Amino acid sequence: MGFPRTLLLIFLLFAGSGLAALNRPIAFAPAQSFPSGINAPGCIATGDFNRDGKADLVVSNTFNSVAVFIGNGNGTFKKPTLFTLSFYVTGCMAVGDFNADGKLDFAVVGGDTVGNGLALFLGNGDGTFIGPTYLKTELAGGSIYPAVGDFNGDHILDLFVGGNGASALLLGTGTGSFSFGTPVGAGGLGVAVGDFNHDGKLDAASTYPIGTSAGFSVSLGNGDGTFQPPVNYGSGSLVTNGIVAGDFNNDKRLDLAVGYNNTTAVSVYLGNGDGTFGAPQMWFAGVRPDYLTTADFNQDGNLDIAASDFGGDGVTILQGKGNGTFPTAVDNPTGSQPAYAAVGDFNNDGSPDIAVANHGSNTVSVLLNASGTFLQLGSSVNPSKAGQVVKFTVVVKGSLPKAAIPTGSVVFKDGSAALGKTSLIAGHASFSTAALFKGHHNITVTYSGSALFNPNVSKVLVQTVQ
Repeated sequence: MGFPRTLLLIFLLFAGSGLAALNRPIAFAPAQSFPSGINAPGCIATGDFNRDGKADLVVSNTFNSVAVFIGNGNGTFKKPTLFTLSFYVTGCMAVGDFNADGKLDFAVVGGDTVGNGLALFLGNGDGTFIGPTYLKTELAGGSIYPAVGDFNGDHILDLFVGGNGASALLLGTGTGSFSFGTPVGAGGLGVAVGDFNHDGKLDAASTYPIGTSAGFSVSLGNGDGTFQPPVNYGSGSLVTNGIVAGDFNNDKRLDLAVGYNNTTAVSVYLGNGDGTFGAPQMWFAGVRPDYLTTADFNQDGNLDIAASDFGGDGVTILQGKGNGTFPTAVDNPTGSQPAYAAVGDFNNDGSPDIAVANHGSNTVSVLLNASGTFLQLGSSVNPSKAGQVVKFTVVVKGSLPKAAIPTGSVVFKDGSAALGKTSLIAGHASFSTAALFKGHHNITVTYSGSALFNPNVSKVLVQTVQ
């Protein structure tokens, strides 16, 4: 599904922090698994469906079921709400605000005998949904994979739906419905969207079968909901499934990573910035790394890749070096036959975690980032008076049980202005000032990170000065 742009910006917040030299390892706590509520789950996506600032999950299977899990904000989830669709086959899902009411919705693609190819669930903003509402598409039962974007420049979300042998663009109306747009002559077992040629218009890359071999296609968007003819990149006998876009070599050009279901590697294609891509570089990624997602898991400014290893019962993390190479791969066991992985901050520690839909064990696994921290910011007196000394204190601790005590430094800020920098001592730091003028001050603390812990920022403490 690709990693959502807003989350990507959050996880790259500290890209310029100068901590890349620490070569911080990527580590996750052992997977915590729980029943998915549905048989043979195959796809998973994240979103804050009840607007409480905590990441939720939606899971679909390869039959006709969907399960919504509301997050508790500590890495656990409430019991699922289950939905049954009329689809004979359910494909993957896309999350977005499709009716522009400020509440997240989700769409499931699949198909039935009467031509329905999409089921839309409109969110009420409290974790409940209206629907499903079924929409007909020309792909119908060939609908497999949806990706969200504004492809015609009207500031309304559209859906690029990859299919079995062909794809199509569904144009959003902004009212929670779609009209059938341009058909695209390329299949889409997986879809990644982005501006691959730097013209300000969204493009689409999709994987497809070519007889007994496979590959992917790049369809450059014209900005009006139409596309140029797809350009195909063959992969020989390697059968492509998942595809994800990201700037893997930090040259401000989007690259592509492709996963396969008949080998133990992924291929990275570096973008030329004009819509074309260079020769693939292959990196070990576990057994049958079908589908991929990307995030900066150790927040060193370099994107990493997570591959769901359907044949290896785990998720393999490929640590990016920032130059397009991924020489280090670490396997993290999950449930049986992990079909798809999604990224979100499930325990609100500021570091990206992973959730996995396990097709073979009918479970969902959550892997919490071992480099996350909690920052507790306090004030000695609030409200205070002008000229009065106020002492701000912060406690930084690892977000996982029995974590080491974080080291490093913190910067106290008033809005964007730095108040002072100090080193952590046993996870504690403080800063005193008498220079706050009358009014409200948004105080935060930025943690620098260390060899074990990712950088982080505290929640805002509103200091009132009378």
